[in-house]
Amino acid sequence: MVRRLFVLTVGVGAGLAIGVWAVRKVEDTSRRLRPEALAASAADRAAGLGDRLRVAVAQGRAAAAAKEAELRGVYGGAGDTRPSI
Repeated sequence: MVRRLFVLTVGVGAGLAIGVWAVRKVEDTSRRLRPEALAASAADRAAGLGDRLRVAVAQGRAAAAAKEAELRGVYGGAGDTRPSI
């Protein structure tokens, strides 16, 4: 009898704990998916994307200039031969 009561108590406790965890998880997800939260998240990501894009372009230009200098050194290119605008 005592064993059954113990198992029942453990089961009820585990069920309550899982229920509380599930409710909290649903509430957190609901809070994150509200329109105002999504708008703020999108704005933050867009700002970060612009910064990363600027860095990527700068790195790409630096790499292209380095490669161009290397190729001009190997093939003896003559300065800037692009037409001026």
